[in-house]
Amino acid sequence: MESQGKNNGSPLITRRVEASTLFLATTPPTEPSGGGEPELAVRLRCHVTKYIRAGRGRGQRQVYVYRGSGAEASFVAAVPRDVLVDEDSVRDVMRLLLRAIRPLRDLDLTDDEWEAILPEDVVPQLADLARGLDEGSRSAAVVELAVDRHIRYSAPRVLMTACRGAPPATEGKDDGCSICLEVLHEEAAAAGKGVPVELPGCAHAFHRRCISKWFRKKPTCPLCRGNVTKHLDPELQKDILEFSHDDDPDRPTVLDSP
Repeated sequence: MESQGKNNGSPLITRRVEASTLFLATTPPTEPSGGGEPELAVRLRCHVTKYIRAGRGRGQRQVYVYRGSGAEASFVAAVPRDVLVDEDSVRDVMRLLLRAIRPLRDLDLTDDEWEAILPEDVVPQLADLARGLDEGSRSAAVVELAVDRHIRYSAPRVLMTACRGAPPATEGKDDGCSICLEVLHEEAAAAGKGVPVELPGCAHAFHRRCISKWFRKKPTCPLCRGNVTKHLDPELQKDILEFSHDDDPDRPTVLDSP
């Protein structure tokens, strides 16, 4: 099974989620012993990976891999008292298991995305397994699921939303752009450098084109190193703060879940 889901966040950031079932393993029902309600134990394991791409360059992609005990959840059901042996009830159980997995909760999934990662292909098999249990018998199932979160945005476009137009030059004085070392205002637009902009927090000014190129490498002011990310809208900020421009783009970061 493979499914995809998208959310409706900022148009500047594209988020999507993909899920696929790696395997389903079940144990044959045990022989009934001493009566009592049948039991079905379901364990869900998730391999959760987050991919962040901040641009088109090789150094603008990072991978975070979630591993650890927090990537598993279990449910033991007495059938049919706790779980009715129909597919809708199995879906409810799988929803509970998915929501219990911390790395999935950390992905900020929308309701539609939670539904998109539900492993529909195992639902009929688990329902059949539960229906086949006799009084006093027990069985177990292990479902392994891979969930990939993809986040993509243009770092310059996002960071530019925090900048504002620079005030006009005072008479007889036109400060230079510290990146290209040319004057800020005089014929800047005609030279293709764009209107000068001020960075938030420090008010240092640069040509729009110059600072946009700088933002491809760093989210900071070239002069004072002030972090422009801190001044973004919170919706944009949460994904960009995760991206470290100093990390090796080819080395996945393993995040252990306690």
